Amino acid sequence: MDERTDVRTLIRGLLDKKGDAPGFGDGDSLIFGGRLESIDALEIAFFLEERYGIDFAQIGFDQNRLDSVDEIVALIGATRVGA
Repeated sequence: MDERTDVRTLIRGLLDKKGDAPGFGDGDSLIFGGRLESIDALEIAFFLEERYGIDFAQIGFDQNRLDSVDEIVALIGATRVGA
């Protein structure tokens, strides 16, 4: 499974827990758009740490980088380049 599919699956699961059934685009704002909450951003961060080894203590935690599928995939790519 590729990163984009992983992230989309995670986001769909978070939205399903909230009863948020409508679809979403990869560029849609999910946190700042009100569909996900700050606690969901922490769950996304935990997922990224566990699955992709992203160290938020090192790079800093910024919800802007977790607001859409596109942003999350870019973060994964950026941390791989910097590795």
